[in-house]
Amino acid sequence: MSTSWVNWKMMDEKYPSKLNKNELSKEEYRKQRTIELYDYLPQTTLEERRQYTDIRDAVIEMNYTFFGYIASHKFLNNSYISYEDKFQSACLHFCEMWEKYRFWGGRYRTDVAFGVFFKPRITECMERELDEVKYSLRRTLCMEVGDQIGKHWAKVTYEDLADPRVKLSPEKMVSLQAMFGSMYVGDLETHAMFIEADEIPMDFSKVFNDNYNNLTDLLIHEMVEKERKLTDKDIQNLADTMCIPIEKLIKLIEPAEKKLYKILRDRVEIHDSFQ
Repeated sequence: MSTSWVNWKMMDEKYPSKLNKNELSKEEYRKQRTIELYDYLPQTTLEERRQYTDIRDAVIEMNYTFFGYIASHKFLNNSYISYEDKFQSACLHFCEMWEKYRFWGGRYRTDVAFGVFFKPRITECMERELDEVKYSLRRTLCMEVGDQIGKHWAKVTYEDLADPRVKLSPEKMVSLQAMFGSMYVGDLETHAMFIEADEIPMDFSKVFNDNYNNLTDLLIHEMVEKERKLTDKDIQNLADTMCIPIEKLIKLIEPAEKKLYKILRDRVEIHDSFQ
């Protein structure tokens, strides 16, 4: 952030830190200092803890980039929800979930980065809060599909519905297709006469999506999104927000560029062959 609303000199004097900032990575320091600040809150009542607005502001500022990353990458099936709404939701659920992270010992791993622990839990809370489609209904249907194809319900995609192992009633299939935002039978029958035949597409949508399975695909996604090669600053920002060692990303830049070039070149050649 270019500006700060927190007086860090005063915070460090009021809530001293035992951490050596020079010996920790940026991500680890942010995690450990957040834990320290939370530990200064009294373990009495919620009302008393809410009076410590200086700690609240410091925690939010330190993790501001993380909340922004979640807000910008989480798709919600609600056209009325803005980036600011998603940011506020991510921030709220981070604070609400702290008790699980800090005090439910043994049930969760807390030695991992914040991104690993909080991101999947925060995004699930955001879906429950902000999705237009009834969360429990979608979850139930996706669990049924997931059980049939051996996937966690949250990882079920529209493409999985074409898997021959999926056995759903027509009503459930149409409902789930609608939740994924696809053109389903009811819409198709209504609008068929108005739909023009598609040209052979230059479809790069499979390059530009969030379904990447490894760090190379992640770098490809970032290059496609920015429509250029990644700069050193881009890589540093990516490492910070995703809590990934920057050395790993640097090693994968060249393979990612070559893979992206091949994908784009192949698609151009296929397109040209039909002209």
